[in-house]
Amino acid sequence: CVERNYDMKRERGILISVVTAALVMVLLCIFFTSDRAVSVKKLKKCVPDEVHFEEDGREQYDFLMEAYGEAPGSIVFYTAHQSVAVYADGEELYTLETSDSIWGDTPGWRWCFVVLPDGVSRVCVQLTPCYQMAARQEQIFYIGGGNDIYMGLLQQSMFASLISMIIGLVGLYITLYWIVINKGNQVDGTLLYLGIFSILLGLWSANETNMATLIFVNRQACSYLAFVTLMIMPMPFLLFVKSFLEIHDSRCWKIIFVMDFAVIVLDHILNMTGLYEFRRSLWMTHLIILLVIVYVLVAIINKMVKRQLDQKLKYCVGALILVFLAAIIDLIGYYRTGNNAGVFGRIAFLIFILLFGIATARQTVASLKKVRRAEELEQFALNDSMTGIYNRNAYDYYVRNEKQFAGYMIVTFDLNNLKQCNDHYGHRAGDAYLVNAARIIEDNFERYGKCYRIGGDEFCCIIPEGSGCKIRSVLRKLHQDVEILNNKNIIPVEVGIACGCAVATTEDTDLEKVRERADEEMYQKKREMKAAY
Repeated sequence: CVERNYDMKRERGILISVVTAALVMVLLCIFFTSDRAVSVKKLKKCVPDEVHFEEDGREQYDFLMEAYGEAPGSIVFYTAHQSVAVYADGEELYTLETSDSIWGDTPGWRWCFVVLPDGVSRVCVQLTPCYQMAARQEQIFYIGGGNDIYMGLLQQSMFASLISMIIGLVGLYITLYWIVINKGNQVDGTLLYLGIFSILLGLWSANETNMATLIFVNRQACSYLAFVTLMIMPMPFLLFVKSFLEIHDSRCWKIIFVMDFAVIVLDHILNMTGLYEFRRSLWMTHLIILLVIVYVLVAIINKMVKRQLDQKLKYCVGALILVFLAAIIDLIGYYRTGNNAGVFGRIAFLIFILLFGIATARQTVASLKKVRRAEELEQFALNDSMTGIYNRNAYDYYVRNEKQFAGYMIVTFDLNNLKQCNDHYGHRAGDAYLVNAARIIEDNFERYGKCYRIGGDEFCCIIPEGSGCKIRSVLRKLHQDVEILNNKNIIPVEVGIACGCAVATTEDTDLEKVRERADEEMYQKKREMKAAY
């Protein structure tokens, strides 16, 4: 356990270092390429009259301007990693060339705005791909002018942009929340991993929208931001899912983590030397994403086979499957059309982040409450040092001071096979039995009342409002949790918790008498369980 925590802290440090280095690189890219940014103007829609494709990948689109009047305004089109030349009646109007840089030798993706002269009769647009993978893309052209078209494009991308910004802000909130609660407390990194992943996803997703393309004119920096965020995203996602689903794996996840780190370093070296640009090496990042998906799916299937999924994880697994479908759909769409991630993928990831964020936050808060409560109880010597729940002193104090207990329910518990576990496997295994059994009892009953360890393997819970507790349903859930614990093979013997309950009447004057009635039912259940075993 100590070694696993050390590994997680080390990987957490690597992740934070990589994200910090990436942000520094993005800032440097923005600073050193600011002079190559083009101005953004306005646009409207049309179909070319003639299209020519050359063997070297060059494309030529010809437009006859008679249908657009004497003052056609501007021609606007979207390009991705392509050089551009626009001619009006044979005269060059606009060029967009690549420029060598350590950030890449591509102009990225952008909307090109070209103002057309009045009275022009023919317009020719020539596109040259920076590399073969950027050739034969679906081209959309607009002819016209004015603020209406420009605002129309912004409105079309408003919904996707809004979702992307929400994803990033939620991630920032989760990260800050983890930083605040981590001060003075030993909190695991589950929330931190989710927060970093959400921030990266929000940045990448927002950068892929038309709104970002229209507003942020430094496309080389935006292109680099898209590549670097996508390359880093598998790392926090992998760490989050492993931590949240409690995947006990010490090798495979490290291999994928190191592979992603190696891909990031290799892609930067290849891109900066001009041997292999980011866009051409993107398949390696996509391969890492698929490996992460396969890893998590295998882990989930393994838990299902071993029947180790509780109700909380079942809901979260549904969200994971939704995200996987969205990721696969987006990858297929990317390789078929070259389009950016759609709205479906953004919504799926937002649902995923909200569900997991809420579940993880609740889990963290519950853990902190237990830690703080344990500290308070230790101060007053009212807690059991092994299991963390109230001890016999606390129980006796409560019984002596409680005068009105009509309607109270007492539930008693006894652990089967604990002596056998201690005799055959040692007290360390017996302690693990006690701790896990106490956790199951507390998880199911703490919302109704206080749980106590009143003897070596005896526990009880005092429920003030016994009528509000659906005891049979709660006990059924408790036995399901015991079955899940047994399927995990953590304890070397079969775990069994015998239970009994009794409700105090107006005639009862002593809570101990009520507990004795609960014990009678509990011992009867214990005999039945032993006979069945």
